[in-house]
Amino acid sequence: MSWWNRLRSSPGKSAQPEFNQPGMRLGEYLIADVHSHIIPGVDDGAESLEQSLKLIERLIELGYQRAVLTSHIHSDIYPNSKHTLTAPFLKLREAIVDRWPEFRIHLAAEYFLDGHFEDCVAANELLWFPALDENGRSIRCVLFEFGFHEPPINHQQVLFDLQMAGYTPVLAHAERYPYWHRQFSEFESLHDRGVWITVNGASLAGAYGPETYQVAKKLIEKGMVKMICSDAHAERHIDSLQAIGKSALVQQWLQSDEPMNPRVAMEATNL
Repeated sequence: MSWWNRLRSSPGKSAQPEFNQPGMRLGEYLIADVHSHIIPGVDDGAESLEQSLKLIERLIELGYQRAVLTSHIHSDIYPNSKHTLTAPFLKLREAIVDRWPEFRIHLAAEYFLDGHFEDCVAANELLWFPALDENGRSIRCVLFEFGFHEPPINHQQVLFDLQMAGYTPVLAHAERYPYWHRQFSEFESLHDRGVWITVNGASLAGAYGPETYQVAKKLIEKGMVKMICSDAHAERHIDSLQAIGKSALVQQWLQSDEPMNPRVAMEATNL
């Protein structure tokens, strides 16, 4: 049984999302998806150019106009860098221009917060994406993640160093760190320090279970979420974006002043 069918048949309805509103196309509101693994053959995302283009096509069908491509950079598993990612990114961009010339992509990365990331910050060798903050000022955003099994060590100092280097830290899938599900103050501390909080569409669709959904929901209800992301590795993640377009929780957030996705400035490039 697929994860989507398991979701639909799982117990505990009150802890699960409901898709009972008229559907909205998320991309018409979010404009840009800022977390995805669409560059082919570089991590655990798309394996081929054909798969990459299918994911882009699905985003366009949902109304998206831009995408930040954030392949994993993890020194032990995916030792990527600007040098390894540029060629496949440019090949993908060329294919996109041939099919959808108005669609824009930008090369960034999802960094695992480890010693290698610290080295990249110190050397000012980071893949980032441009955006505008709440006051309309240009900023440089860096997407990062923690490990899923144990809390990070020294993350406060690393994020301080990142901010002192002139970057805005963007936390990937905040709701997916189970060690903080009972320590919500950790999220509040990051938010108060200027870290942008993101959640995944699949979490809001219930794909990672009721507890993860409830944390994502709480983050949204407390006004802490800046961006909802696809984290697209495969089409099932685009299915989640389509599903949450019928969620009252997501629709209310889309129509609030919280979303920062439309403020991602795709005209700039760091290539």
